[in-house]
Amino acid sequence: METIAEVFSRTEQGFAVVGLRTALAELEMVPALGGRVIGLKSRRSGRQWCWHQERPDWLWRNSPGDSFGLSTQAGIDECLPTVEGCVWRGRVLPDHGELWTCEWKLDPHELSLGRLSATVPLSVMPFTFCRTISADDGGGFVFDYSLTNRGPRTEEFMWCLHPLFALVDGDQLVLPAEVLSLRLNGGIADRPANLGDTWDYPEPITGFRLDRMQTPGMPHGCVKGFTEALSDGIAAIENGGTGDRLELSWEVRAAPYLGLWLNRGHSGFHHVALEPTNAAPDSLLAAVDSWKRFGSITSGKTLCWRVRFRLA
Repeated sequence: METIAEVFSRTEQGFAVVGLRTALAELEMVPALGGRVIGLKSRRSGRQWCWHQERPDWLWRNSPGDSFGLSTQAGIDECLPTVEGCVWRGRVLPDHGELWTCEWKLDPHELSLGRLSATVPLSVMPFTFCRTISADDGGGFVFDYSLTNRGPRTEEFMWCLHPLFALVDGDQLVLPAEVLSLRLNGGIADRPANLGDTWDYPEPITGFRLDRMQTPGMPHGCVKGFTEALSDGIAAIENGGTGDRLELSWEVRAAPYLGLWLNRGHSGFHHVALEPTNAAPDSLLAAVDSWKRFGSITSGKTLCWRVRFRLA
């Protein structure tokens, strides 16, 4: 059930920030930086879930075609139509897709109703993307999506939610009981972590538990892996010491897989990403040609789906 949120605004490092506030939670986004969500905070505990770099100038603008590794990387963004840059059907698809370097324009009517909504036409792929964020009465926010194929033929695509969450001592990962393994996109560890490798979940190697936010190679390790197709689209981070819990739930008909990115020291960063997605691995080229895990939209059609964020 949707509830009406208080809309507020401020500036951060010269960028306009627009937010939604309820009795339980607060969300902030920067339209000019690809609709990036830079704040997701529990008003009960004050915990800020969105990660950003530990520097005073942690927001900046990027241009189309830039490496995502040279971006701000802060908080939550959207990857479409690929995560890893690749060439597909003669088109050069940029690193982490097209959306994160676009300037989004919020719909003023939707804003007057307490919703953050923007429609963004892609340029490399013939897609029009729309995301609307609203508050619900369950202590969080709903992200509603639509994707339209403007082109004359069926188009393959990858959509991946890309939220980087800050880690706190005592955090644990909670995935559905059906998740028993991850198929790797790759990683940096003190042992092989290659594209296509399979790791048991939650303990791929004796002494390292992914559900406790541990990776081989700590304090410099990182790993990215994907679940098999899920029957239950839900994942959470919870902390028994503080009582904090962040839960994502989504429609598996639209996004059957969950990507898990766990960074414990690579580039000096410590964060985790829970990434509902319709495709794997990170390259659309590999997703279609090798892994056979991808989405498609016929000409003129629109797909819609939803993700919920709940904070406790």
